[in-house]
Amino acid sequence: SGNVQSLLNFSMQAPYSCFYKLFLGCASLIYPPEFPATTLSGSCYYSTFYDCSALLTAPALPATALAGECYKYMFYHCSSLTAMPALPATALSYHCYKDMFNGCASMASMAVLPAPVLAANCYEDMFINCRSLTGIEVNFTSWTGFTNATNNWVYGVSAAGTFTKPADLPEEYGASRIPSGWTIINK
Repeated sequence: SGNVQSLLNFSMQAPYSCFYKLFLGCASLIYPPEFPATTLSGSCYYSTFYDCSALLTAPALPATALAGECYKYMFYHCSSLTAMPALPATALSYHCYKDMFNGCASMASMAVLPAPVLAANCYEDMFINCRSLTGIEVNFTSWTGFTNATNNWVYGVSAAGTFTKPADLPEEYGASRIPSGWTIINK
């Protein structure tokens, strides 16, 4: 564990594909090492914890500007993950969060997504089958600015929750918009 943490701490920068599939399928991994990078490159954390079914917590993810596919599939099917990390990024790139929490059925969290502008496929399939998700707060004001930015992002989420949004964001419902049955809060 110490050697892995030393590797991850080598820099505050995550080079292209550097931790791609690092812990893929590690069914016994419960607590992850720290991921301190604040500058990300494309695909840097792609599938890092894919199928780590025992993972209980997520590392902090402090980057505020994301590269293409940087968090894609990062926690895919981490069915024991109970809380999501803070996601402070305000500058997104294509596929940056695609399928990030797909299948995280135990994740009872409020997702706060502060980005004011989306990117192509950035949130696509992000929360599929997150049956315990309690809410989502967004900061963007258009569903249609980029190709498939929220395509199927809330398919299979819980039947009740809270969706907090800017008043300018249209109230559209379905798997690619606001989950049907959720309470709307305009900010």
